[in-house]
Amino acid sequence: MEQIEKKKDLIIFSNGPGEVSTWVLPVVEAVQKRKNLSHQYRIILIIHPCQFASGTEYLVAKKFDGVETVIGPKEYLKILFTGFGKKKFRFKREGILFSLGGDLMHPVLFNKRIKGQYTLYAYTNNPGWDRHYEKIFIRSEYIKDKSIKRGVSNQKLYITGDLVYSSLKFHRKREDIRSMLDLSQEQSMLAFMPGSRDFEVMYMLPVFLKVIDVVTDRLKDVKAFLIKSPYVSFELIKRALSKGGEIKEVESIAGTLVQSEQGQYRAIEFSKGKRIRILEEGLEYWGKGIDFAVTLPGTNTIQLAYRKIPSLVVAPLNKPELIPVEGIFGFLKWIPWIGKVILEKAVFHYLKKFQYASLPNMYVNEEIFPELFGIIQTSDITDKIIEILENTEHKKIKEKLFRFKPDHNPVGLIVQEVFDAAVEQGEN
Repeated sequence: MEQIEKKKDLIIFSNGPGEVSTWVLPVVEAVQKRKNLSHQYRIILIIHPCQFASGTEYLVAKKFDGVETVIGPKEYLKILFTGFGKKKFRFKREGILFSLGGDLMHPVLFNKRIKGQYTLYAYTNNPGWDRHYEKIFIRSEYIKDKSIKRGVSNQKLYITGDLVYSSLKFHRKREDIRSMLDLSQEQSMLAFMPGSRDFEVMYMLPVFLKVIDVVTDRLKDVKAFLIKSPYVSFELIKRALSKGGEIKEVESIAGTLVQSEQGQYRAIEFSKGKRIRILEEGLEYWGKGIDFAVTLPGTNTIQLAYRKIPSLVVAPLNKPELIPVEGIFGFLKWIPWIGKVILEKAVFHYLKKFQYASLPNMYVNEEIFPELFGIIQTSDITDKIIEILENTEHKKIKEKLFRFKPDHNPVGLIVQEVFDAAVEQGEN
């Protein structure tokens, strides 16, 4: 306790799976690597409420080395609205508040609630509340121009490059992966990524099973695998598999989880004994072996691009009421009957401003990854995968991905700016 009392607070705010894994984690790791910082700061992570959250960010973040305390959305709201919990966590009067995902409003309100005199920083794609922040880190010149047009002070903005790039890790070589997965020289590794949020997995996993069933029948030199997000539980996968064949909008099939002799879930069985192996460790372990991926939109699309993994991005709008939207429209789903109808129209109106669904395509304003974006059928996904693989278009996609060559060390720049400034201001 005495050691904790001597440490200053670094309180990080975040919201969803992508931000927690690819923004929060690299910052925490960078702070831990600098012993002068790890000895001086205790790291508290606050997961605030967000329409884009999976609900399991709290559980995943608790496993991060260097994070001393994780405060979930309910406990955070209790502190914010009632003040209860301030004594429990012994927040300091001074320190650093760092927004790494979500609305920049939250650190501002929190600072006022605890009557703190914290210095505020943010890394974001949507700057705001800039007068409260010492510095706002952003990905690109494009974000800077957009922010300035919205009234954000130029002096507050600092371009670092894409923080996601700092999160990349490569733990296994391609030849090791292919050996572990019993892939022959002729076989291609096809990876499916059905999302990190409940509604994504519930809807897309049974659809992807139908796709896998057809693709593996048609293409004998393809072996399919499922990349399981750490934010997804096996209980959720069970529920999703039980819904196969019951989804009205598209074709899907059911499946069952298969346990290993050690009692761990390793595969999904479906369609008369077919099996697809579940890979849990993520792209850092399996990415080097993947020849082609099928994914939903999100941070994973830019991770795939940086890893040079050709991918098809599937962005169905068959059930628009399930898609989270920002602002007041996000609460429409709670209004009986009429709320769903209004929300559907609001989602389509909102999405009209987006030409692309995936981040790599948005970043360069052209189609790097092929997309299925709109009202789609299961056969559309199947046909597109077969077309790409039969015509070896995935090799052309991979060539395009070599334009993604970040020339910065984003997390290094951020940590340097934040903590060197802290020294000047007397934080150290």
